[in-house]
Amino acid sequence: MTEPPSANPYRETSVARRVRFGRFFLVARMVARIYVGYKWVQLRGRFISQHGQEERYARHHRRSAELIYRTALRLEGWLVKACQFIGTRADILPPEYVEVLSRLHDQVPPRPFAVMRQRIEEELGKPVADVFSFFNAEPIAAASLAQVYKATLHDGRCVAVKVQYPDIATLVDLDVRNVAFFVEWLARLEPRFDFRFVIRELRRYIPLELDFVHEAKNADMVRANFASRGDADVLVPRIHWDLTTSRLLVMEFMDGIKVTEVEALRQAGIDTRAVAQKLTDAYLQQILLDGLFHADPHPGNLLVQPGPRLVFLDFGLTKDLPPEFPAEMARLMTAIVLQDAEGIVASFRRLGFVTKKGGTESLLVLSEAMLGHSVKENKSYADPEMVDRFNAEMAEAMRKDPIIEAPGDLVLVGRVMGLLSGVGKQLGSDVNLFATLMPYLVAQNKNPDSVTP
Repeated sequence: MTEPPSANPYRETSVARRVRFGRFFLVARMVARIYVGYKWVQLRGRFISQHGQEERYARHHRRSAELIYRTALRLEGWLVKACQFIGTRADILPPEYVEVLSRLHDQVPPRPFAVMRQRIEEELGKPVADVFSFFNAEPIAAASLAQVYKATLHDGRCVAVKVQYPDIATLVDLDVRNVAFFVEWLARLEPRFDFRFVIRELRRYIPLELDFVHEAKNADMVRANFASRGDADVLVPRIHWDLTTSRLLVMEFMDGIKVTEVEALRQAGIDTRAVAQKLTDAYLQQILLDGLFHADPHPGNLLVQPGPRLVFLDFGLTKDLPPEFPAEMARLMTAIVLQDAEGIVASFRRLGFVTKKGGTESLLVLSEAMLGHSVKENKSYADPEMVDRFNAEMAEAMRKDPIIEAPGDLVLVGRVMGLLSGVGKQLGSDVNLFATLMPYLVAQNKNPDSVTP
């Protein structure tokens, strides 16, 4: 249920102002220290060797990552979720950031059980003992927006109980506004780093992540889509609808090994390259065939069982694509495979991409990043050398003619592909995107509702 405005402890009060400005100050201090530090390293680089410059950058990467980590732990909420995303980007980010921020997948400090128990009982409308024969007071996961507990129903079924933090909706709103301010400032100061469209998308999707009924419906739909194709290797927990509310989610408990725990996967006899291949197939099916995809595949949300079988968790950020989007994506990817520059640009523009000067170079470089390099060079999508070269090319293209508008749907697709690229690199992926992609393009183009390129 939605709290009435009067129940909001921060609304139009001195406490609200103190909380808002306190969080704003912490983010401002973090951004300023990081930005000034990089500018200083850049300036000093004129007077030292390249090796010395690289060492200075490495030290500042680590200091910056540690500062972001401490700030996220202090503020919690949405900043933790943002850092979890950064911590998976082993494909494009310095290793210092990945090493430090990936700790937030496991080390988000839990809230006291007394506080969370009260929230659970408020949502259930009855004592915990009336619903569960056993309830472990130690959370199995402390995420950015909620905590998850393991429990047993009176009929013996094992369940996971996800409960939202009492104050999280208000704190998320404060943090998004604060970060939006600095993204706006950065876009003015450094035009090639214009991420304002990302903030617009966050404002659209974050409220959905705070609605657990929405998440439960998403889980049911994604499970049904995989089941309709007879895919028994992708698992989604079943929802206990009689116990689920907008702030409490009770679902089937599923175990597994975190997708990035490579050594544990190998000790369990699981082929990590097969896991990377299955992940790629699962997402191509969701994006190009189903039009509905799990858009938050950080390692805490992806488990692996022997087989290998994939377990998808947390469907708060699940995107229901417009009916025309999968066909247009298929047309774009077909144009990339055929190296049809005119078709690539036309498709990007139909999808809603706009460059500052109206040129095409940034769009063509982006197409190479999405698929082109991998197809032409027959390399995996996580190949480090290829990713490094793309980063340099993309930075140069964005400097000349930055992309200033991008469709929200493709922003999420790009975010997912970035996450999968980072995970794939850790798994030692050798996925051939061209060979993997072709059956999905053929299937999409056989659909009478799709547009044949």
